[in-house]
Amino acid sequence: MTLRKIESFEEVKDFVSSSDRAIVLLKSKNCTVCEAVERQLEEQFHNEIVYAKGQIEDVPEARGQWTVFSAPTVLFFFEGREVWRGSRFIDWDDLNRMIIRTLPEN
Repeated sequence: MTLRKIESFEEVKDFVSSSDRAIVLLKSKNCTVCEAVERQLEEQFHNEIVYAKGQIEDVPEARGQWTVFSAPTVLFFFEGREVWRGSRFIDWDDLNRMIIRTLPEN
């Protein structure tokens, strides 16, 4: 998984629009669940998909633009559109199913 750290909402929008499939992880400072979710993202999607992470406190526009109320929040974008979201306790099986649905058929 290719990681990109984001520090502004413009960076996030550019990241999402430049990738067919992208995951955005929004974390909060001093959030142990956030750290665990980040580790799981790295383990589950190792080199399969690009993802960016950012602190909600550093990217406050994301709260309003994407209606993010809790951390961690994982957003999956396909062709620039949000197609999946999970907050706090992430349903990894559901996210995996959504990613598989967006893969080109072989």
